Amino acid sequence: MKLQNMAVIFAIIVIPITLILSAYIGIQIDTANLVKQYDTKLLDATHDAVVAFQLNSIQNNYSTNADSLRRDIKASINAFFTSLATNLRVPGENAGYIAQYIPAIVVTLYDGYYIYSPIETEYKDVDATIKTRYEHALKPYIHYSLRYKTGNCDIVVNYSLDNYITVYGYMNGEYISRSGYLIAGEVLDDGTKYRGVTITDNTAIEYYKEAKEFTSWIKNNSFSGTKIVDIVVPKNALDENGNSYPQFINDNTKILNASIQNDPEDKESNFTAHKREIMKQSIQRNLNNAIWTYSNHTTLNTDFKMPILTQEDWDKILSNVNIISFMQGLPAGIKEYNNYAIVTSTQNKQYVDTDLLYYIHDGYYHKLECPLLQEASGEIMGYRSIDYNKQRRQGETEEDIIYYYKHNELACYRCIVNPSKLEKKKIEEYNYSIKQAYYNVLARERWNLIKLNVTF
Repeated sequence: MKLQNMAVIFAIIVIPITLILSAYIGIQIDTANLVKQYDTKLLDATHDAVVAFQLNSIQNNYSTNADSLRRDIKASINAFFTSLATNLRVPGENAGYIAQYIPAIVVTLYDGYYIYSPIETEYKDVDATIKTRYEHALKPYIHYSLRYKTGNCDIVVNYSLDNYITVYGYMNGEYISRSGYLIAGEVLDDGTKYRGVTITDNTAIEYYKEAKEFTSWIKNNSFSGTKIVDIVVPKNALDENGNSYPQFINDNTKILNASIQNDPEDKESNFTAHKREIMKQSIQRNLNNAIWTYSNHTTLNTDFKMPILTQEDWDKILSNVNIISFMQGLPAGIKEYNNYAIVTSTQNKQYVDTDLLYYIHDGYYHKLECPLLQEASGEIMGYRSIDYNKQRRQGETEEDIIYYYKHNELACYRCIVNPSKLEKKKIEEYNYSIKQAYYNVLARERWNLIKLNVTF
């Protein structure tokens, strides 16, 4: 009898606990699945935004114009919200519901970035009283820049994804302003030879001639005895708002002193490391401020915070055009969803990515590291990957649109269609024909980029 009583008591205690644990585990599984679904939906929406930006900007001849560029970016952000609302099955009329969970979207471009986040705006109430509220908007463009102030020198340097810079400010009371490509290799005065390689493309020759002239201006111009090239990164380096960069306190590198040891085109150089740190700190600081500001004014009971991005994330952000979206506070089972998505644009007119240059030989186009290309002999021609996409032009009438391809070569199966594990090398390690094709196409395409902040 006692054993039966104990069994009954055991059942009364254990069965409810088992049911509760089973239900709890089920909820945890459902939450994990929901979070995974949200990850996919956020990534898909961000990808759709990048695709929209690419489609609009590639076919837009005015895509580098500031106003036109903002329209393209706004259109891509609209595509993001439309895609996200559709994926989350939110009706179109309630799409604004999703926006409250998006504290910020960042669009990184060639020499700066846009942040799309809530800002304070004024509006009139029903009784004509002027009130303020926070609404999502595309904020002004922010350049990758740093102010160098020491002694009689007070200049700002705007950096870009490659070796293009703009220098402006005062040295010993004299105003200076100049833009150009900073290079380390020796160039003939007529621009027909660079790093021992003969340049054959006329546009590339112009690029190297002006790059040589600009680099010489940086190195040789003196203002009352002070040279730009002698400027180091002082401990009082300031950003565009006058805030200091404590990470540069012990940095005495002469950043603008281009040389073989400090090659602005080398991803491992001091110039590149310093530039990437400036870009990272600028994005991090302004994005953190945007999210923090929204957190203080949102009606949601959510503590919005900027997440810690991994080094792999930063490598992606600082090496090409990207769209970064953040979604926080969205109910996901027994927790709140907090994550971000980064999608890189590989088809745009903003930046010449050396990894997205293709080389034509014998009726096929290849990547630089393709073994078949390295075995080739004779002339090799290089072009940007977007040149191999379908192009569109206006016909004789507005309704007449003609689609065509600039190139009719076939894609190499080994490196384009089904890429195997290709070994990347420094350009100096390739044969002369490949180096010549590389320097020609890179210079030509960089020259053809339209810069918004160019000064002479």
